[in-house]
Amino acid sequence: MKTFAVTLVAALFVGLSLSGQPASAHQCILEGSSAEAIQSYNSCKADLANGTANHQASDQSGEVARLQAENNALKAQLAEIKRQLLGLLGTL
Repeated sequence: MKTFAVTLVAALFVGLSLSGQPASAHQCILEGSSAEAIQSYNSCKADLANGTANHQASDQSGEVARLQAENNALKAQLAEIKRQLLGLLGTL
């Protein structure tokens, strides 16, 4: 019975702790180590720091910004894969 009470208290603590955080907070995520990925990440951080990111304009604009960031990250990953494939072809 005591372990149930401890588990319940822990679950309530975690639930209440997480409920205070905004659900749609924008986060800049570094999606690789390529120059393009780092540039996209730095640009995102700079936009957030100087308030030009317009992430609070509406829920839809936040989604568009998230998708643009994801698109940039995927483009950077694709460029890195292309570079690696060209490197492999060069060794044949």
